[in-house]
Amino acid sequence: MVPAQSAGTLTAGVPSAATSGAGAGSAAELSAATAAVQPKSVAATTIEAPPVSGTPAIETPTPTAESAAGSADARAGCPGVRCLSIVVTGDVLLHPPLVEQAHADSPTGQGLDFGPMLAAEKPYVQAADLAICHLETPLAPPDGPFSGYPEFSVPPQVLPALVATGYDACSTASNHTLDQGTDGVNRTLDDLDAAGLAHDGSYRTAQDAHTPTIITTPHGRVGFISVAYGFNDGPPDLPWQVNTLDTDAIVAKARAARAAGADLVIVAVHAGTEYDTEPNTDQVNAARTLLASPDIDLVYGHHAHVVQPLQKIEGKWVIYGLGNNIAAQETPVDGTHRGLLVRVTFSQASTGTWTTSDIAWVPSLQDAAPPHRWCSLTAGMTCSSPAADAQALSDTMHAVNLYGADTDGAHPLDRP
Repeated sequence: MVPAQSAGTLTAGVPSAATSGAGAGSAAELSAATAAVQPKSVAATTIEAPPVSGTPAIETPTPTAESAAGSADARAGCPGVRCLSIVVTGDVLLHPPLVEQAHADSPTGQGLDFGPMLAAEKPYVQAADLAICHLETPLAPPDGPFSGYPEFSVPPQVLPALVATGYDACSTASNHTLDQGTDGVNRTLDDLDAAGLAHDGSYRTAQDAHTPTIITTPHGRVGFISVAYGFNDGPPDLPWQVNTLDTDAIVAKARAARAAGADLVIVAVHAGTEYDTEPNTDQVNAARTLLASPDIDLVYGHHAHVVQPLQKIEGKWVIYGLGNNIAAQETPVDGTHRGLLVRVTFSQASTGTWTTSDIAWVPSLQDAAPPHRWCSLTAGMTCSSPAADAQALSDTMHAVNLYGADTDGAHPLDRP
């Protein structure tokens, strides 16, 4: 979120899709890599929240079947007058082995190129109207020093790779958000702005914290809220600095986003018991409370580092845990190299009502050893070995469907 300049609509950075890492090493190289990319056709915007109740919401014309029939919104397979697809993925958690791999993947061998690790995600991510990553940790200066667990400070050179992959935004609320204090929070947000990635979860000012994050896509406006259960290095210096798992506050934020013109509101919840396939009580209670709000359309989560179930609740969906997107955890726990990429499609009826019309998931497996590539288990390629892939797919399918997601219509996706 960019600092507010005045009340009204504010334009955050449009994704500038860096060439995949471009071997950026120094601050100058990082700046050049970020500027090199052509944007995906989505505009990231924020809309100033009404400072007091009673401020009228932005008027949005209700589309009709007739008006949509000849437009890009009437896409093949869309069951409504317009459809909007959102892709979400799990933790981007840059342990030292991934930084070493980025060095090895740099064309010069001197910079850092995270693009090859993420390259196989591109067809899925770029096909979505909106794609959101989870930036688990604060960013360091371009020249470092870099550090891993327990107090992360990771290379900002990952941002050009995320943009090149097709991501439009990142959630920033996690238990590691405050690992490098206020300086780390502010530096991370500055770097996200410079890369053209919208964001929510942590803030530089109280005004930013009270301004809904709304991302405008070709087919609708999405309110985005990111929260965390707590912090390893906390509390924050200022009470508004990072969103926490306070359901009353989240519902209020969602209501403000609707009033400011959001068609849909989605909530990223960083919570759960690490390495446990089943969601804990806090996750379940939060999901039920949030999805009971008419202003919230989707809840999804990360933090457990393993895949957790999808569940349909009163016609809406919760994705309890996406697992890791890219990571290199040394914890000897089965499942930390598996993850989910989930595509949720919403459709709008001629009455103006939005509903979830499809939810599809891509099971992934990342190499535990170099070259640490993200790989889809349903794309018809071998990720590790036929036997290991089959076991990983079986385990992921079991976790996803633990609460009956398959019988409620969630399905694996082999191609975008």
